[in-house]
Amino acid sequence: MSTPKDVPTIGKDALDREVKDLSKVPWWGMERTKIEWYPTIDYNKCATCGICFVTCGRRVFDFDKKSGKVVVAHPYNCMVACQTCANLCPTGALKFPSPEYIKELSAKNKLAKKAFEIISPLMPKDKLSEKETETTPYGE
Repeated sequence: MSTPKDVPTIGKDALDREVKDLSKVPWWGMERTKIEWYPTIDYNKCATCGICFVTCGRRVFDFDKKSGKVVVAHPYNCMVACQTCANLCPTGALKFPSPEYIKELSAKNKLAKKAFEIISPLMPKDKLSEKETETTPYGE
């Protein structure tokens, strides 16, 4: 599930890096703007270190020179289920929806089945039963 090459550029960030409009790229066939997955910043905790802004390769963050703060400028550029920025934040200022939200979304949209269909050709057929080689994930 790589990013298509024809995604439009929507500008540049404060570091003059190109920003693509990844909100146009579906996630497992779902319209990205219908998935409420992106970080929020608790400015009472934020130290404005910029780790989130500098490390996010999807350009979710930008730096607002007027306020002197990092902002979530492109929320739908965030990779669904990614929390790298929150894991790196030294003050715990970044929050995401609960993991249950993603689990429910995954179950509702049968992501396990879709993923299994992609990797099933890689599975060693001689080590699986006939039932397991059908295009269904284990346990379904």
